[in-house]
Formats: sequence, C-alpha cells, structure tokens
Amino acid sequence: ILYPAYYSCLQENPDIQKCRELAWYVGIAGNFITGVILLVLSLFGEFIRNKIPGVALLSSLSGVGLIYLALGKFLDIAAVPIVGYLPFAIVITGYFGKVKYGPIPVGIVAMLAGTALGWATSVNTGENVRNAAKLVQWYPPVFPVGNMFQNMAKISPYISTTISTAVSIAVGTIQCVESARRAGDFYPTRESMFADGVGTLISGLFGSIFGMTAYIGHPAYKRMGAKQGYSLVNALIFVPLCFLGLTAPILSVIAVVSINPLIVFVGVIICANTLEITPVRHYPALLIGILPVVAEWGQGTIVSGISSAYQSVANQSFTNEIKAGITGYDYNGLVNFGGGALLQCIFLTVIMMYMIDRKWLSAVLWCVLAAVFAFFGLINSSAVGVLYREKEDTGWKFTTAFGMLAVLFLLFEFLQRKAWMEKPESEPDDLSSPEWTEWKKLQEQQNATVVNNDQHIELKEIMQSNLSSSLVDSSAVKQDDVLHTVF
Repeated sequence: ILYPAYYSCLQENPDIQKCRELAWYVGIAGNFITGVILLVLSLFGEFIRNKIPGVALLSSLSGVGLIYLALGKFLDIAAVPIVGYLPFAIVITGYFGKVKYGPIPVGIVAMLAGTALGWATSVNTGENVRNAAKLVQWYPPVFPVGNMFQNMAKISPYISTTISTAVSIAVGTIQCVESARRAGDFYPTRESMFADGVGTLISGLFGSIFGMTAYIGHPAYKRMGAKQGYSLVNALIFVPLCFLGLTAPILSVIAVVSINPLIVFVGVIICANTLEITPVRHYPALLIGILPVVAEWGQGTIVSGISSAYQSVANQSFTNEIKAGITGYDYNGLVNFGGGALLQCIFLTVIMMYMIDRKWLSAVLWCVLAAVFAFFGLINSSAVGVLYREKEDTGWKFTTAFGMLAVLFLLFEFLQRKAWMEKPESEPDDLSSPEWTEWKKLQEQQNATVVNNDQHIELKEIMQSNLSSSLVDSSAVKQDDVLHTVF
C-alpha cells in the first residue's frame, strides 16, 4: 500500500516529504480497516477452526515456519558461518539434544558465544555502536487520528490488499490457536481474534502501519520454558526500547546472527509438531500443502529482490522481457502458485486429504470453495478482484480447474455408491500420533473380540452338531437293543 500510494502522489505533487506523509496516512488507514475486518471475522473464528482439519490448518503455518523462519534465518547464518554455526549447534544440542549449560539458559549461551565471535571477526564494530548510539533519544507517541480519517477515502484503490491482509491475519491466528491446542493449551479462538482486531485498531490510531496478530511458535516457546508472563515480559522490554531508541545500540553490540538459531528452532519445531498430528497416509497432502509458501517466498524474496537490484542500476529494469527470458521454471506459475499462499495451503491440503481418503463429497465442497476464492483473487493471484476483468490475470483458469475437479469427484461419488469403487477411509484424520496409536490398539482389540466371538459361535455350532450326532447314535443303539430283545 505504501509504495503505490507514495508514487501515485509523486505523479501529482513533487513534494517528497508530503507524499511520504500521505503514504503513511493511507497505510495507517488500511491498518485501521484491517482491525475492523478482524473484529467481524472473530465472530466466525471458532466455526472455521472446527470445520477445517487440524493438519490443513497447520500446513501453511508449517510452511511459514520452515521457509520464512528456518530457511530465511539460516541463510543469514550461512553468510557468516564462523559466527553462526557455533550458536546453531548450542541451540540444537540444548533444545533437541537436552544438553544443559548449567544454570544459564540455552538462548543466552548461544547469544554470548555468537557475540564473542562476532566481535572477534569484526562482524560487530565500534563504529556501528557509535552510529547507533546517536539514535538514542525520546521518541514520543503520536496520535494522527485526524489525518488518518481525512485520507480514509484514499485507501479505496488498495481495499483489496487490505481485505486479503485481514483474511490472512485471521487465518494465521486460528492456526496459532490450533497449534497451541495441540501443545495442550486451550485458548478461545474468538477472544484471540478479537484481541487481534482491537490491538490493530489501537496501533492504527497511534500511527502504526503494522497490526497485531498471534505470533507463531507457541509449542516452541513452551518447550523453552515460557509461561504466562512471556507476553508481559515482551511488552515491558519492548516499550522502553522503542520509545527510547535503544534497539539500534543493542543490535549493534549483539551479533544478530547469534539469535537466528533460536528462530530456526521455532520454525523447525512448528513443522515437527505438525508431523506428529499427521497420519502417515496424509504426508503427501501436507508436503504439497507447504509448497505455495515456498513459491510465495521465492517470488517475494528472490525475484522481488532481483527486481529491486535491477531498478537501482541506471538504465536497467526487471521488465517483462527479462521475465520471459527466465529458464528453469515458469515465472507466471511461480506468481500464481504463490498468490494467497496461506489460504491456498489450506485448500490444497484439505482437498488432497479427502482425495486420499476417498471422501468425494467433502472434496467437492472444498473444490467449490476454492473455485470461488480463486474467482475473486483470494488465492492463485497477487490481487483481489473479479479476475476475468483483468487483462493478464489467469485466475479464471483456476476457477475452471477446481470446477473440473469437483465434477470428477462427483463421478467418483456415484461410482462409490454403486460399490464400483472402494469405500471411504475409516481411519480418523485428525489425531496426534499417541492418540492414533491408542485408536489403533482399540481397533485391534475390537477386531480380536469379533474374531473370538466368531470362533465362539463356530465352536458352539460344532458342539451342537456333535451333540446332535451323539443323540442320534444313542437313539440308534437303543433301537438295536430293543430289536435284539424282541427277536
């Protein structure tokens, strides 16, 4: 929103400072509207969470954890391996290998080791600290409510982005609630989403373009020992850091790469917890469901980064001709597959799960929903809108594709009802590994009981048959005795 609003203003007004402020007002207006949408969506949060299988809900969360957290931060570690690898080993051995470092928390040990190496290898320098110290001062809060509402109408060209952002935040919070539930902590979905909405409204009123949302990684923080005071401690630390400008000096002293292994751990543990609740037969669905996040990261991080680099060089631009010259993959496919990644992960995972389990009517329902979402650009597109009106968009093709799948699955449902196709999978699709093990044992016990009952019935029939034969033989013997006596 900020980028197009800023350059749109420059076309009408060459005053750079005024355009920067206008872009800011438009951004906080968009953030405020996002908060309103989140409040509305909070009414339906629990219903949505109950209707979507847990594996599907956590698929996009796993993708974000694996790609944006684990891979993204590991790239920084790999950039300075002498500084980053030792803290990484400390974190992995501490949290996965259960290695203790005395009374000192694992994260502190990793940070101290990495910081020492950072200063020893000149990753951290005194000059950086001196420059950062100049930023220390009092930054009073602002309250640009009047300017925000005066420019509220200017958000209309970007309302589609605002809607998709709000939907993504809502889905992310639902996923975090589900992730916490899997870790044994039950939080009300509606209350969590309502807090997101209220927090986003407040942040917008105080001039922030960033809203509030539940941060992913609850199981990881719980494993680190975090309890109820974790969020409170975060607030007590971040408030003075922000208002006094202390963040820059602290980050100039600490080797930031020494903290990255903690973020990598959070990303990995999210994926590990998702695997624990995923039946083995649904692994393909989970893995395919993660891929849209990979595409989104590739398009947004690598391609956009290259584009910015081209635009910073004189007489160069990342034009359509350059995009057409890319070999090795289809650029349009990358953009389409990464569009609406968080929602698309859920749709792909759910549809594949029902395909694997041969639950065709459920698959049809989700295909129809996916077709509607694609039609309005919420998935498989970089912009929200009725896509067939856009010149270069191919969203209608995804609507058609999902519709074709729905027809195919309806045919399969007909064949299944005629007993020409195997019945739906009877195993549950939303149990943790221990729960699934217990369910399996119960099934085996029930099967054994059925077998024993069948054997008992068969034995009873044999005994009755033998008894009948004995009675017949006994009767025949008595008749022979009578005849022998008569004659």
